Amino acid sequence: MSEQPNSMPPLRRSLTSQETWGFGFSGLLLWLGTAPAMHAALGPQALYVWLPGTIIGILLNLQVKRLGTYFPEVAGGTPNYTTRLLQRLPNLARYGAIGYLLGWVSVPPMDAIILTDLIKANLTPLGITCPETLLRIGFTVLPFIVAFSGTRTLGILHSFFVFPAIGFLLTFCLQGIGWLSFAPTSPGVLPDLGASSISLIDWMKWFFIAVYAVYGCETTSSFVADSLQPNITLRCLQVTAGLIPIVYLGGSWVLMQLATAPGLGNSAYLNLVAAAQPFWGAFAPALVTFLITSGCLLSSATAVSNCPRILYQLAKDGYLPPVFAVLSRRGVFEPSLIFILGLSLICLGWGDVERVVMVTGTGYLTSMMAIHLGEWVSRRRPAARWPWWSLGFFGIEAIVLVVGGLAWGWQDLAIGLLLPGLVSIAGTQLPRLNVSLFHADGWMQRYHQQPHTSKTDWLAFQVMILIGLVCSAVTIGWWARAGLDQVGVGQNVALFSILLVTVAFAGVAIACWTSLPQIAAITEAREQVERTLLDLQQAQTQLVQAEKMSALGNLVAGVAHEMNNPLGFISATLQQAKPTIADIIEHLKLYQESLIKPDNDIKDHAEEIDLDYSLEDLPKMIDGMVMACDRLKNVSTSLRTFSRADKDYKVPFNIHKGIDSTILILKHRLKANEQRPAIEVMTEYGKLPEFECFSGQLNQVFMNILANAIDALEEANSGRSFREIKDNPNQIIITTLVVDENVKISIADNGNGISEGVKEKIFDHFFTTKGVGKGTGLGLAIAQSIVVEKHNGSLVVNSTLGEGTEFVITLPILTQTQN
Repeated sequence: MSEQPNSMPPLRRSLTSQETWGFGFSGLLLWLGTAPAMHAALGPQALYVWLPGTIIGILLNLQVKRLGTYFPEVAGGTPNYTTRLLQRLPNLARYGAIGYLLGWVSVPPMDAIILTDLIKANLTPLGITCPETLLRIGFTVLPFIVAFSGTRTLGILHSFFVFPAIGFLLTFCLQGIGWLSFAPTSPGVLPDLGASSISLIDWMKWFFIAVYAVYGCETTSSFVADSLQPNITLRCLQVTAGLIPIVYLGGSWVLMQLATAPGLGNSAYLNLVAAAQPFWGAFAPALVTFLITSGCLLSSATAVSNCPRILYQLAKDGYLPPVFAVLSRRGVFEPSLIFILGLSLICLGWGDVERVVMVTGTGYLTSMMAIHLGEWVSRRRPAARWPWWSLGFFGIEAIVLVVGGLAWGWQDLAIGLLLPGLVSIAGTQLPRLNVSLFHADGWMQRYHQQPHTSKTDWLAFQVMILIGLVCSAVTIGWWARAGLDQVGVGQNVALFSILLVTVAFAGVAIACWTSLPQIAAITEAREQVERTLLDLQQAQTQLVQAEKMSALGNLVAGVAHEMNNPLGFISATLQQAKPTIADIIEHLKLYQESLIKPDNDIKDHAEEIDLDYSLEDLPKMIDGMVMACDRLKNVSTSLRTFSRADKDYKVPFNIHKGIDSTILILKHRLKANEQRPAIEVMTEYGKLPEFECFSGQLNQVFMNILANAIDALEEANSGRSFREIKDNPNQIIITTLVVDENVKISIADNGNGISEGVKEKIFDHFFTTKGVGKGTGLGLAIAQSIVVEKHNGSLVVNSTLGEGTEFVITLPILTQTQN
């Protein structure tokens, strides 16, 4: 792995759940490009390919959801989760991630070729020559133009079209199944699977292609790191998993039963129109064209949003140079987008969809093999799900890669296997060139330059652009109408569907480049004011808290120090008194033995003071006082451990001692009382090394989280009887372990849990759910600041209503430079 830079900007959480779900649904639209070709080659036997692919695709989605839960701050999704699983095999991890990247990099050029061919088919009847090269380049570049305006722009436009497109696709599948089931003219629901057989070679050959589509429905994971609601974003993976069989099995079923006319070939348009015509009638050409057009542009938009995040995370993790982690002020991955655009134009130069799919699909298949291998390699980690199934899938995919790849052609297979390595080498070697375009410092210097003051009349310019767009739309409409009037509207109405989606994308691109700079400037100024205000609030909070903690620390340290002198004196005196008292007792026993017949006064006095009991109990009293002194010494030590003053640099620290001292200080709140039994604190400590940190501040984090856990349990006890609490006791479980060169500390309680709304605000300054005078709303905010800003770690909360809450602290073991 290459050297990780000292500072990389985190992704801002700016995407809504609707936008991330829109990107996640794009994988379902990949069925449109692969199913017709497979149907043309295999007929009904294609179901034997789709069925196992669907099962693995569903399991993959659920597995990726589990990984996203454990790695919520990782951008790029599936391939970057793979690098976590294969951390001990960095070269293989990078190869798999780049292979996944190539699978999506090839989507814009492939979609551009498909759209150009579709437009050509619709323009030919009008007698208009189609500018193929210009259209292919234009459609390839179009989503990049919008992407350079920001992911939010692309996300809003994407979600505007993706939900109607998915709606039409699901309608095609479900309405088609319904028509096959109930229509009088239906050829029947069940296809004739016994009419022909599929060879093992053909199955592997087409499963090779099916992976490219059916495995690609986990794309929403790429946007978890910058989602405003990451948990809701991850939920999309479950929904998509449920839709995979409807689309990939149901849609293919409809296609195989209804697209049976001769001469359809492997044309997606002709096959889908033939299948949809029985139940969509005259609307079939327009709706199918809308599906194909929107599917192409939406999947291209997903690709240009997904791929930069993959490169960003690879750079952040040290697999690629820092230039790929550079973000503009608007949060645009400009260097990564330029790199991806270059790769896409290279793919476009091949000019052959089948070959592009084969070559880049090889890398994509190897990336799926990598994640399944990573699941098995990391089978002992809680993030891994079904590792033995993953090992089986890895074996199947390895055989398919070799046998299926050779069936398509050994040359393309060889290129596909070499390409991820070549792209990886290019990505790592480009920064060695003396060109500012390939260096992070050059980009950052450009972003920090004083903005140029322009005297352009933006209002007039935008009005001119708007007039131009309106006039162009009217002109195109009249031109298309005139052409359709000449040859008949019915067979060419599909052209309007292409114009609708394409002009929308082009219009948004133009509007973004004309209007967005001013909007961005206003937004940037507003965000700067908000950041300044937030920084002032945090600084004020930290100053107050630091002063309070300093005073409290000095007080506690002083008390602990003053306790040491009398404790030392008492302990030393008791140690000396024990043998002296033992000698006196022995001496008394000698008197008793020598004085066989003591007088009555001695006997009476012995009975009065219960001499035998005193001689037996006095050593026990001394031992009890010694134990009490030892306990007081432990309390004193814990106080000094907890209140130890931090230096301005990190020092080695034993986490377990810090947790134990905090528990001891809070012991008075854990003890049983009249309302409830004692709160059980269970520690499951792993073998942790001492690592450098600000120990006093970490003790403060433990104190805040444990105090909140106790408050949560007290709240959960409200309305419950002593017996009910005893039957289901209050518990706090503290677990520590080392995961991937990070210390992971889990503090969980079995209280009532917290809602999603509270969870989103729980680390906000001054936010509290406690009553007036019971909470300041600063404890968890300060805890997160200490963990994230001071220690470059993470603090996340996992909670389920009715089951409890878990705070997970992750701290890097390796010493990092404190800024």
